[in-house]
Order: sequence, then structure tokens, then C-alpha cells
Amino acid sequence: MSSSSPFAQHLRTNYVPSSVEIEDLRSLIDERQKAANALDVEIKALVKRRDEHDDFVKEHSALLSPIRQIPDDILALIFLTSLPQNSFDQRPTRLSGDHPALVLSQICQRWRRLALNTPLLWTVIDIKVPRFPDVMEYRSNDSVARWGRSLQEILAMTRIWISRSGNCPLTVSFSGGFTFPHHTTSFTTARVCMREIVNALCNVSCRWRSVYLSVELAMETPAARFFQVPSDRIPLLENLYINVQLSPPSMSQPPSQMKQLMDMATGKGLVKAPRVNRLGLGSSWFSPLSLPINWAQLTELLLGPVSNLTDKSIPLSILAKCVNLTRCSVYCQAPPPSQLQGGLIHQMGAPASLTIVPDPFHGLPHNFCRLPRLRTLELRGLEPPPSFIASLDLPVLRELNVLCSLFINRVGAGLKRGVVELIRKFGDGLTDVILNLEFDEPDLLDVFQHLPNVVNLRLSGGAHYRQLRTIPIPDSVLERLTPQPDFAPLVGASGTCLCPKLEKFGCQVKGNIGFTEEAFVRFIAARRGRQLDPEVALLTSIVLSFPARKPTKTIRERLEEMGVDLDNVVLVTAYMKSQAWERGIDRHELDVDEEIRNHQDYILAMGPHPQMLGDWNI
Repeated sequence: MSSSSPFAQHLRTNYVPSSVEIEDLRSLIDERQKAANALDVEIKALVKRRDEHDDFVKEHSALLSPIRQIPDDILALIFLTSLPQNSFDQRPTRLSGDHPALVLSQICQRWRRLALNTPLLWTVIDIKVPRFPDVMEYRSNDSVARWGRSLQEILAMTRIWISRSGNCPLTVSFSGGFTFPHHTTSFTTARVCMREIVNALCNVSCRWRSVYLSVELAMETPAARFFQVPSDRIPLLENLYINVQLSPPSMSQPPSQMKQLMDMATGKGLVKAPRVNRLGLGSSWFSPLSLPINWAQLTELLLGPVSNLTDKSIPLSILAKCVNLTRCSVYCQAPPPSQLQGGLIHQMGAPASLTIVPDPFHGLPHNFCRLPRLRTLELRGLEPPPSFIASLDLPVLRELNVLCSLFINRVGAGLKRGVVELIRKFGDGLTDVILNLEFDEPDLLDVFQHLPNVVNLRLSGGAHYRQLRTIPIPDSVLERLTPQPDFAPLVGASGTCLCPKLEKFGCQVKGNIGFTEEAFVRFIAARRGRQLDPEVALLTSIVLSFPARKPTKTIRERLEEMGVDLDNVVLVTAYMKSQAWERGIDRHELDVDEEIRNHQDYILAMGPHPQMLGDWNI
């Protein structure tokens, strides 16, 4: 365009126009500016027309959206999948504005109508009562006011959830701070609000399907009403978890009031519900045997620790009554085997002399506790003595989770280990095993020798009890798991290697893992070899954390160079991040991608492992 200007030869030069030329320039500029302004008007009009067309296309295209074609019944099922499903890292969402049901009800009119008409969306009432402000926070009136408003919001949402759930069976979870300071002006208001929340829940006890209670019990505690609901008012209750502690003021009460509290917790209708078949007993101060429970009706049982338990054989006595159990998690409180024999143990890195105490299981008949249907057993707490194991008869046990503290004998030759005896007795039938790595080499080899049919093996060190000491796994142990055809007679009972049916292997250790990467590469290569003995299963999943920085060549790269077939294999080798070098491994500090971190095999191997009956751990 500048070439048509009479001043084209002077553009981008130092030319100085004359007074006559200045007037000509101004005239040219005005003419072109008017033309540009006219184009701007046309452009705005075109943009407006284009936007109108775009809006038309978008609004009408929305009518073609596939989600509009989904019938309400299918869409309601999709809504239900948005609720957490009690997996390792999830729990039912507490009552809040972020609850999936509320979020779905705020998308559009149709979704809101559908959400409000889908009562199953509102059947999980998960209440975590906020803690009362401590002494420092209480000085601020604002903190107390916020706490009071939180209780009011919980009460309002509880009523909304109950109303919108229609007549559907309910899952009720209730936990939190129940001990309120009497000297505060907010105490009366708090108790009234708390009582209204509890009353609202108890008034629909006829719809309870699952109840999870974690409470501090006192005579004046509003939560005490949960234990006073008559059994004929809870006809649908099948799943019950109770974690009961005495509130601090109640611990100093006279025996008469203590008995009233125990009668309140154990003698009323909640534990007498006629259909309870899954029972979880968390921490408590009373013997579970005092509960009027139909033990023979239970199919799943969780037994937690009992404060000041004098008769350590009570858990075994309870198990003997539960003849229909299929899954069980037990917190063992028996004395360690070395203490029963007056020996020395090495626990937490320091030896200590212990007093001999009576064996609580001594004198019980062999196979005293027969559980003909039990397929899954989990042990927490302290390692049970061999006498406990000798009392068990578990003919169909298939899954064993050993997450208890194992007592490592350093000086007492011939000292029997309860867990080793357990695996010797039932190892032939086990297919899924989780073990804490607190075995010395002979015991670990003994364990592997008695797991000929294990398919899924997970080893963990210090993942559950951070103070526990992990014993490294030497190369010599890993070699016994490695097929070595040239030396078959020297390796294992199958003639090929220990644990020949192994398909999934996971190992997570804090500190020194023991074996080298070279031994681990040989282990995988041999278990994936083309010439593998037909008696040895192919590994399909390997998850391992190395307490070391990531090398220049990964294990996968080394295996691929060796020509190892890794098709359809889950292979995760996680390395500690550099900043975690001195602090030990945490699952979220490992150098792995987020996609791998969320893989189910990775979660199962790396932990942390929740209680086996995880949906009681809400």
C-alpha cells in the first residue's frame, strides 16, 4: 500500500517534509484513517455475526451430546460410581459441600432432579465430629464460633442425607471429639447439637445396614445412645464396627459407674442385632467375650487390642466360637515366645532380659480352634507363640497377612517362632502371603520351603511399625527362589526352586534391602526364561523398591538387553529420590511415575497395607 503513496521514496528515511508537504501528508493520513475505521466497523459486525453462528452451533450441538441420550436409570448408575469404594486410598466422603452427591446435584436441572431422586447417592452418612479448640485456640472467640458452626452444618447435612436417602438401608459412620470441657460457655450448646445429631441417626436405626462407631464413652456422652438402641429396632444391621474408649474423666470413676459404662457398651441392643455377620472390635477396655454376640453367625471378624487384658487367650477362645468365619483379622497380645521360655530377645536393636510368664495357651487341646471355612487370616500386634498356632485347625486357609511385630531371637538356640510354625503347619495351602521382613536367613528359607503353592508373595520391612528392624535378604536367599536347572537337586523341594508357583512378587524395604540388583536381575530372567521348568510358573508382576538412587541403566533395560520376554509383565522398580537418601523410603518419595504409583500391583506391594477388612477402617 505504501508504494501508491507520493511519499513512498521518503519512507523509512531521514527526509524532512516542507510545509506544503506536511499538509498533503495530513490529508493522506486522514483519508486512510477513515478507511481503517470503516473496516473496523465491518470487522466488528462480521465478528458479531460469526459469534452468533458459533453460539448457534454450540447450543444446537449440545442437543446432540451423547450424555443426553443416556436414560435416567443408566445415568443414575454412573452417579453411583462417583462414590468412593473403600479402596486403599479412599474412604466414604464425609458430609461436606464436596460430597459427590452434592456436586452432581449442582450441574444442571436434570442432574439435580435425578440426584435428588436417587436415594442410594445419600445412603452413606460419614460424620467426623470436629475437635473442640484447645487451650490456645480457645482464647480466640472466632475459633470457638467456627467450631460451633461446624456442628450446626453437620446437623443440617445429616438431616438432608437422611431425608434424601428415602427408605434405603444406611451406612453410618460416627467418630470424633466427644469430650467437651464443662467450663466453657459453649458446652451446653455443643451437647444439645451433638444430641440432635445422634438422635437423628438413631431415629432411623431401622434402616441401618452398616454402622461404624469410634467413640469416647462417658455417662453424659450423647453418643451413648447408639448403644441403647433396642435390637428389635435394628433388623437390617449386618456390618458393625465398634472402637470404644473411656473418656479421660470416666477413667477415675468409682467401680459402680465403671460397671454402668460397661453395661451400656455391652448389654444393650446394638451388639445383639439379629443379622450381624461382619463384626469389627477395635480398641476397647472390656473383654469381647462379655458381648452378647452370636459368634457362630459371624463370617468376618476383626479383633483389636484390649486395654489391660489379663487373659491373653481370649482371642483364641473367641475364634473357637466363630465356626463360620471366612475372613479374620486378629490383634495378638500374647507374650513373645522368648519371654515364655525365659530367654533373651533382640527387639528394636537392643537386647533385654525378660521375666518368665505363664503361657496363656499352654494346656489347650491340639487343634482346639477349628475354623473349617476360614480362607483369610491376618495377624497384627505381637507375634503369637507356637502354642497359639498348635491350637489352630484351618483346613482351607489360603491367604495369610503377617503384619505383626516379629520377635527376633539372637541368642536362644532352638527358640521356636510362632509365624514360622504357622507357615509350616498351613503353608501348603497358602496362595497369597504378606510377610514382615523380620526373619533371619534360616527362618526365611524355612518359610519359603513351606510355601510350595504361593502365587502372590509380598515382603515388607518396617512399613507397618516404623520402629521395627528389618533384616536384609541376602543374595543366597534370592538364589533359592531362582530356577537353576544345572543344580536342581540342591535348590528346593520341587527340584527347581523354592515357591515354584510364584507369579506376583513385591518387596518394599526401608533401609538395606540386602540382595544386589544383579541377583534380582538373575531372579527375574530365570523366572521369565523360555526354557523354564514346566513346574515353575512365569512371573507376571514384579514390584520392588530399592533404597538407592536410580542407576543409569534400569533393571528393565538390563533384562531387555538379555532378551528376556517382558510382554504382558508388570515390572516396577522404584528408587528413592535423592532428597530421601538419608530418611528411608516412603511410598510417595519413590522415583516413579504417577501412572505407576496408582497401579494396583504397586499399591499392594508398596503399602501402606490397611487392615484386611479395610472398609471397617473408616
